[in-house]
Amino acid sequence: MSNETAVNTSAQNNAHMPDYKRTLGFWDLFSISVGIIIGSGVLVFTGRGIAGTGRSICLAYLGAAVWVICMGVPTILMCSCIRLIGGGYTQCNLFLGERWGGFYLAIYVLSQMGLTLYAQTFALYFCELIGGGNEKIIAALMITFFYVLNFFGVDFMSKAQNLMTAALLLALVWFTVRGLPRVNWSTFFGGEGWMTHGVKGLFATSTLLTYSLLGATSLMPYSAQAKNPQRDIPLAGAISTVAIAILFALMGIVASGILPLDQVANQTLGVIARHFLTTPEYIFFMVGGALCASATTLNGLIGSVAIPLVMLSHDGWLPKTLGELHPKFKTPYKYLLIYYLITMTPLVIGVDISSVTDMTLLGSYTQTTLFIFFMRKIPDMFPEQWEKSVFRMPRGVFQVLMWVCFLASLSNVWGQITNSDIKTIAFNVAVMVVGIVFSLSWYKSGKVHASKSYELET
Repeated sequence: MSNETAVNTSAQNNAHMPDYKRTLGFWDLFSISVGIIIGSGVLVFTGRGIAGTGRSICLAYLGAAVWVICMGVPTILMCSCIRLIGGGYTQCNLFLGERWGGFYLAIYVLSQMGLTLYAQTFALYFCELIGGGNEKIIAALMITFFYVLNFFGVDFMSKAQNLMTAALLLALVWFTVRGLPRVNWSTFFGGEGWMTHGVKGLFATSTLLTYSLLGATSLMPYSAQAKNPQRDIPLAGAISTVAIAILFALMGIVASGILPLDQVANQTLGVIARHFLTTPEYIFFMVGGALCASATTLNGLIGSVAIPLVMLSHDGWLPKTLGELHPKFKTPYKYLLIYYLITMTPLVIGVDISSVTDMTLLGSYTQTTLFIFFMRKIPDMFPEQWEKSVFRMPRGVFQVLMWVCFLASLSNVWGQITNSDIKTIAFNVAVMVVGIVFSLSWYKSGKVHASKSYELET
């Protein structure tokens, strides 16, 4: 099915579309975006980044931001034109065609299996802070708490997210403000500690640090629950990414500029914070920074995980009954329960979920790159909405920008390939092949009736 056909899909199957509460404003979306971006990655990857490039970790973070922004710009431009009811699935229908929903489903389900990791990370830092405890029980309690919170609706979820994000930002800013005056600026730039592994090391570190800044595009599913998604989602995503990248760069300066590099390389920020913060400040940094970083990411991702699945059920890729919303809370309670069980399973049986999630990144990035390539058609697909968009620009500039974004995303895919072993590459290829076969066969069966799962007006 062509892109044009996908856009013009009739509304005959749009009856009984998901009736989400549309209550999220700009600050709610900004808080969700910040919470998802600032995961536990910054606490771990900063030390790894210092090992890869030394004190130029600050440049690596800014380079990673450019990379992430390039990958996110197409989604920002798309969200400025339309409201996506099905998140990434709607995106797939628009730019790849409605027959490829199964391909999207295969990659999406695997990519979302890493929710357990955030609960495990929370439990790890919590036990470290209190000097003991059962990590599995704590992780299970966190998973249960946030799934219950999201069951009762987006209002409860967003209020909790706002409070945790405020504590998170305050903790990280405090770390930065207290640390910057202690940096030895006379020797910071240049010398042996600057770009310790040359341009190649800086490039490799920037690629690594993209994991610490990804997240703003996770706002896309919340389009269905936003008051004004065409304005607020692009602005919240763009501002949060730039602001957090600058904050991370400053934190990188603190982390690499106070202690000798051999003492901070491959160390967590907690080790560095313990060196110059007082005990109360350190406790606040660990609670507000480490714990809230994991908690906000877990909460934000749980809130959006089921939205594409609801539309997949609506269109026939999955059982329709699973996509029903709770009559009172307007939440996809059945999918939330399913993902709750999926998230709890690794804790119960002791499976290392990190190896699985790491192996799915290549497939996810490949799919994103395909979407970006076809997003060049946005102004032609939605001409009136494009003219009204706050991000509109001359067509020529837009096309150049989109090609830059595509090449940036493609280079990220290539970076994943070159840094992956043959087992990981084979696993991703297998997942994509299975997704393609399922897509084409299930669509051919006639059981799929794709909806026009977007709205042109707020």
